[in-house]
Amino acid sequence: MGEHIVALRGWHPALAQAEVRALFPNRDIQPFTSSRLMQLQLNEEDLQNISISSGIEAIFNNGENHPFTDVESIRSIIKSHLELNPPNDESCAVVAWKHGRGIEGVSRSAFAGRIGGLLSAMDAQIDLEHPQQRFGILFDEHSNSVTFGWLQGSGPKGDESVERRASQRPFFKPVSLEPRLARLAVNLAGGPLQKGAILDPMTGTGGFAIEAALSGRDVVALDLDAEMIAGAKNNLEWSGSTANVFFQGDATDVKASIPNDGPRAFSGIILDPPYGRNSQGSLDHEELLNQTLLSCSAVVENGSLVLILPSEPRELCLERALAPEERPQLIHFQWSELEQLLLDCNWKYEDAWYVFVHGSLGRVVIYASSVPQD
Repeated sequence: MGEHIVALRGWHPALAQAEVRALFPNRDIQPFTSSRLMQLQLNEEDLQNISISSGIEAIFNNGENHPFTDVESIRSIIKSHLELNPPNDESCAVVAWKHGRGIEGVSRSAFAGRIGGLLSAMDAQIDLEHPQQRFGILFDEHSNSVTFGWLQGSGPKGDESVERRASQRPFFKPVSLEPRLARLAVNLAGGPLQKGAILDPMTGTGGFAIEAALSGRDVVALDLDAEMIAGAKNNLEWSGSTANVFFQGDATDVKASIPNDGPRAFSGIILDPPYGRNSQGSLDHEELLNQTLLSCSAVVENGSLVLILPSEPRELCLERALAPEERPQLIHFQWSELEQLLLDCNWKYEDAWYVFVHGSLGRVVIYASSVPQD
């Protein structure tokens, strides 16, 4: 398939970048000036991982990125690109969109029309309603650049997770993660679909497991509370999946809780511990997390952990992972204590990202890798 330029969604580009690196771990990935653009080489086997991504907006096949100078110069560059990469015999159309406010003074629709004229001059079959292929043009304010190329699939993807909003589920709790973050966390923890099964040891209303199941992943989701399991099953059925993934079990004793016919090892763990009074009752937050992390490490080899913890609010940081001095205060832990706890439980802290919840609360998405055990 060759070189590709990946355009990312804007709700959290830094997390989207991390998701791409997790889904395509063996690819040489090059960043651009804009945090919403990445370049890498993809193969046919990567297509299914593209389709399950939360953060990927569009992919340009053999795409090019150029600093914007003026309309005529960019038009000339695109003309040369189309001569080297002509449309095939299928119908086509041009789609243009922007990141940020786009390029000042440039009309996307007018420019798309001019590129459509180039295609018509090449005897391409133009179909604006139902084209079989699309030529994409992205005007990026942040890097003052233009990215273009034939688009993979149908072009810029709408955010399908909007249709699965947590608040629309039959069983809903206010702390439920929105599907786009849940899907991204699953991909960050699990990596490529081919890598292995996912474990969600404190599933609650089932958000992680739903996204994993809809992605086609093998997943086991546990909760000590029978009401949560029943509600999560309803949510999964509502989402359109008939997978059998929810089981009543104890996160602090994962091995004993996995069904006999379930996977014995997992490539990734997604963990969003309860904020308030926990279902184990007698365990405080530190002891609950300690026992759960130890329990999970026993069923993971060369895998990853995504841990989501509540924090005090801080300014948004969407362009990069948090440096140690940028991390907000966690609600239940000091950062030094958490990093040591992770190590004691056979996990190595790697990165963290901040996610806004509301004016008095944030979440921190923490990524850790498993540490080989003796």
